[in-house]
Amino acid sequence: RAGEDVVLPCNSSSFSSSCSDVTWFHNTNKTQNTQQEVWNGGIVQSSPRSARMSLDRNCSLIINNINADDAGWYRCSYNTDVYLNLLIISSSPPAADPTKNGKITLICSLVRFRGFSSCPVKSLLWLDETGSELTGEGDGYKSGGRSGCVSFLPVNLQSSRRFTCQFVGG
Repeated sequence: RAGEDVVLPCNSSSFSSSCSDVTWFHNTNKTQNTQQEVWNGGIVQSSPRSARMSLDRNCSLIINNINADDAGWYRCSYNTDVYLNLLIISSSPPAADPTKNGKITLICSLVRFRGFSSCPVKSLLWLDETGSELTGEGDGYKSGGRSGCVSFLPVNLQSSRRFTCQFVGG
């Protein structure tokens, strides 16, 4: 989820005792051959994201405070491929007053490597506070459908219920 820290494994421990020979690449789109080098020879490459990156003792890439720009394909020079997906939950309007009557729409967006096809049906699920899937209409909510990798859930502002979104699938 946005704002969290992630560790992308490199599996280099069996090859090297130092990360000086490790290179990490990043790509957001399968149709483009450009691979951005994000780490080379123990040095993070200059980018707006570089201050949030480091390596652990196994040369795994640590990214702090992830955001949508971090999603995509990563490759460690030891042929370890990792796909980083990001689930973002927002609302429309973004600053609704919960003390007033009315509705708000929760928006669940999955940001992932653009080489994958659109999200399969039933891959973005809305869950209530008990972890049960929401379907149809219930107390304080009405299923709002989805478009690609974005799902919508209109809810009543006066509802004291808690809702979350979950990605299921590949």
